[in-house]
Amino acid sequence: MILTAELVGLAGRSTPSIAQIIGISDVNNRRDHVCSAMLLHDGRMVQVVEGARADLERLVRRMQGDLRIKGLRVMSDTPIRARTLTEAAGFCHQPPETLAKVGLQNLELLTVRDVEAMLDYRQAA
Repeated sequence: MILTAELVGLAGRSTPSIAQIIGISDVNNRRDHVCSAMLLHDGRMVQVVEGARADLERLVRRMQGDLRIKGLRVMSDTPIRARTLTEAAGFCHQPPETLAKVGLQNLELLTVRDVEAMLDYRQAA
């Protein structure tokens, strides 16, 4: 499943805020057996999550109630044969470089193909 959203206020813009988001995501995802990869850039977020249907639906409901997030959108929700992600809360530490590798400057016009290319780049690194 691929999710996108806008972050409210300072969410995802400061090191303490990013650390809090990753920490909470790691705890929740480990509990729910969900793996994820997240990229935060200029007040926007894209996150790829893999897990059992019920666990992913619970994650989406939790995110819909998170006051730091608005405009949550499911970009893609297709079953997968096998998981490709290995981290409970993987995080992209170099968003501008990753975006540049797929020809983007920001997350505004992001497509599913762009997200897949970013994942391929991240996994090859």
